[in-house]
Amino acid sequence: MKKSVPAAVAALAIIGITLGGCASTATSTGQQSTEQQASLEDCPISLIPKSTDNPFFASIHVGADEAAAELDGKPIDFVGSAQADVQGQIQRVQTATLNDACAINIAALDPEATAPALTAAVKAGTRVVTFDSDVRTDARTLFINQASATDLGVAMLEILAQDMNFEGDFAILSAQSTAQNQNSWIAAVEEELKKPEYSKMNIVKTVYGDDDSKKSYDAAVSLMQGFPDLDGILSPEPAGLQASVKARDDLNFNPDLVLTGLGWPPSDAAFLKEGKVSAFVLWSPIDLGYLTYYATAALITGEITGKEGDTFDAGRLGQRTVQADGVVVLGDPEVYTAENVDAGLDGFRTE
Repeated sequence: MKKSVPAAVAALAIIGITLGGCASTATSTGQQSTEQQASLEDCPISLIPKSTDNPFFASIHVGADEAAAELDGKPIDFVGSAQADVQGQIQRVQTATLNDACAINIAALDPEATAPALTAAVKAGTRVVTFDSDVRTDARTLFINQASATDLGVAMLEILAQDMNFEGDFAILSAQSTAQNQNSWIAAVEEELKKPEYSKMNIVKTVYGDDDSKKSYDAAVSLMQGFPDLDGILSPEPAGLQASVKARDDLNFNPDLVLTGLGWPPSDAAFLKEGKVSAFVLWSPIDLGYLTYYATAALITGEITGKEGDTFDAGRLGQRTVQADGVVVLGDPEVYTAENVDAGLDGFRTE
């Protein structure tokens, strides 16, 4: 787009147009009214991931398209940058709004930076549903959360603590410093560490690899060189876990260095089977994409408005309820080990 981001956002906000076709009127709280409803087969939905090259988001796309096929909706418009790019996300939000998208599904890289464009989309009548990583509540109607932040943080810390015998120093290797989801999980880890059983464990540093293999690898190397007595690294995203394993091997670092966090079963199952990692956490991204589409469809058809207590049918996932602040939770996190990882691989298909 030739306009600057602020100018484009301001234009949308000032004009306040209701785009034809699929759009409905919107309120200032981010919840759309049900005065105008649309058929799913006539409704384009833009799904904006953090990056299109990440197989996690390719799996989410698979799940969303499965749900769309079940409900006779249009195939998902999967748009985004190959690598994480906040400005790229903002531009795609603006484009989807101007092109009369019925809805936008987004995993936000930066909840504050993307909020103005999403708020303008809401005011224009486009339904906004976030997944994986949230934004401000006034910039969307629903957030489809893979699991509660507390449950995910505690699950990762429990694996790390048990393997470290509840004693020693560890670091955190995360993705973007602005990522709402990872930051909420790290906060949950820090809160859990206050309990007496973790009194001998200490976080020495938190670093960021931007969900990029090379940046994550360099960050892992830096941690191992800067803290030669490091006992563990917790990575709340797969790129960090993969980078930590590679760095430990390449540097011939302490083989007892405990590594865990979020893993990607199709590629990281080998870590479990070879004993390089005892366990890691994740959930089915296909199910997350599937639930995101069903929730979005419920908004489009008027089954729900997004208020707390609303219930809707989510196909094979059963009935779901909208919680406070428009949150819908997929379920409990799954802990993968060498014994169960193969059984869950179908939930990670990328095509």
